[in-house]
Amino acid sequence: MKKSGFTLIEILVVLVIISLVVAITMPATKKARNKAAILKTRAIISSIEAALFMYQTDMGNYPESTGSSKILVEALMGPIDDENWKGPYMRFKQKDIDENNNILDTWGTTIKYIYPQDEKNNVPFIIISSGPDKKFDTTDDIGNW
Repeated sequence: MKKSGFTLIEILVVLVIISLVVAITMPATKKARNKAAILKTRAIISSIEAALFMYQTDMGNYPESTGSSKILVEALMGPIDDENWKGPYMRFKQKDIDENNNILDTWGTTIKYIYPQDEKNNVPFIIISSGPDKKFDTTDDIGNW
């Protein structure tokens, strides 16, 4: 009588094949996740920019800040005791802001907001994320310019 089943060699061959497939797809998966995180951060910055344009239309100017995005959470979500304020212009979920009310990017680092600014000529304000390396003033920074 013959016993049916898999031999140890057959099981090992299948495990090697599965390992190779995983090893080949891991870099592609990591690259796709990184690209998605960059796109999400760009969308966050674009949404803030659009909300700021609406704020400026009602209030006549942008909120002043030298780096912190905390002022944006206050100005865009409100309420602000000003008859011109017609907000909220944007809502932030608790997971999108840190304990100091600064806006976070996809990697959990604070987004910077600068107004007034004289660094970039094509935008009235700067909104910037440090990007995947979580360090400002590097080539992977993501901004609204």
